[in-house]
Order: sequence, then structure tokens, then C-alpha cells
Amino acid sequence: MNPVASRLKAIAVTAAFFALSGFGLLGVIWGLAALPFMLPGGLALTAYRPHDTISVLSDLRMPVALTSGFLVASAIVLVFSSAYLDKMIAIFADVLLMLMAALAGFVAGYWVLLRLAGYDNFLRLDFLQLAVIPPIVVFLVSVISLPWLRSSWLVRIPAVVALLLAAPLMLVHLP
Repeated sequence: MNPVASRLKAIAVTAAFFALSGFGLLGVIWGLAALPFMLPGGLALTAYRPHDTISVLSDLRMPVALTSGFLVASAIVLVFSSAYLDKMIAIFADVLLMLMAALAGFVAGYWVLLRLAGYDNFLRLDFLQLAVIPPIVVFLVSVISLPWLRSSWLVRIPAVVALLLAAPLMLVHLP
């Protein structure tokens, strides 16, 4: 199977799963809060504010910082020729991509239910554009062949320098 296609499928499934989970969770919270009797912790359910959860999950500083760390780690891995390090950075990329897909999916699930409930749209186009940059960067860097990048010093050195320069630029130019 094509590793790029399987990775894209895993990202899509993760995002969809967490979108359904977020949608369902908010529905359960609202359903329990609407019960005619009080459950233990019921006051907290009625006071729950979904926008607080969304603001935490949609804070782009964490994905940007982790992506920057991934770029530096990739540069370090390029310096050494190690199958173990190559596998480690591939796993790191997959974990980051799944984490970002889960965050995006969960926010999307909340967004759908809040929109259906008549709340104003809280996701702006500029936010969405910034939100896709970290996963695209991680994905693109992760599909580049590390052995190919190490094939010659004329390729390896500029790749290491580019990764090392891109990392702080992401931190400075993205939220």
C-alpha cells in the first residue's frame, strides 16, 4: 500500500472520529444538563461553556511549537545515518499528524453542533489558513526520503540548514 495514501487515510479517519466524538460529547453534555432532575455534578454541566474548550483546543501555539521542534529534530536526524533515528522521526511525524487531526476533528465536531444550535460562526478563514500550515509542513517533511537527503553533502547540508531556519521562522510568523 502507498505509505502516503495510508497516512492521509489515517489522518482523515482520525479527524472524522474526533469530529464525531466532539459532536457526541457536546450533545451528551447538553442532554444531561437538560434533564429535569439534578445529577451529581449537574451544576457544572449547566455552567459548561463549549467555547472555552474550543479556545483551548484551537490554540495554534502548541501545534506550531511542536512542528518547530519536529523541524529541528529532523535536521538532527539528517546529520546522522541511523535507521533507528529515521524510524523515530517517522513515528514523531505520525504522532504529530494524528494529534493535529484529533484537535481539528474535535473542534469541527463542536463547531457543527454549535452551528446547528444557532451559535455564531467562530472559525474565521484566516484562522483556518493558519491552522493547516503546521500539519502540511510536518506531512511534507515526513514524506521526503531521508536516505535521499543524505545521498550527498550538497543535498544534506542545505536541507539541515533549511530545517534549522524554518523552525524559528514558524514560531515567529505563526501564532
